[in-house]
Amino acid sequence: MRGLLTSVVVAVAGLLASCGEREPGTRAGTGGGTAGYSSLVEPVAESEFSPWMSKADQQVVYEGRKEGTYFAYTEGRNNGGFLQFRHVLKEFEGEEHTEWAVFWGLSEDEFYQLELGMRNKGFAREHLQVFEDSSGKAYHQVLWLLPR
Repeated sequence: MRGLLTSVVVAVAGLLASCGEREPGTRAGTGGGTAGYSSLVEPVAESEFSPWMSKADQQVVYEGRKEGTYFAYTEGRNNGGFLQFRHVLKEFEGEEHTEWAVFWGLSEDEFYQLELGMRNKGFAREHLQVFEDSSGKAYHQVLWLLPR
């Protein structure tokens, strides 16, 4: 009986570790439980982020944002197989940059094609975050700014 109980505990612990949900405030690639990468140098306060949402919900928020604002940062995660996204909305002051572009949930191929086009137009990558779904497929969130 004791061996069976130990096996069940190990199996449950394995399921919890593989679900991909991170503790609030952790970033991909910082030991939060989701394999990934984030180029964010200065941390963003949790209070600045929107709630976690689906890709479609984030698109709706993006399309309905107030004029003169932009997604200054966007982040994705794998929450037990459900891909979720959130963002930080800020006013675009345009002092150092004339344009911005942000995308989330891009596959590796989509990211490559888009990044090549953005670089050819003179945009500089401001931030990149990558996370994996439960199958190991990578998804990219990226913000570009066009310098003056």
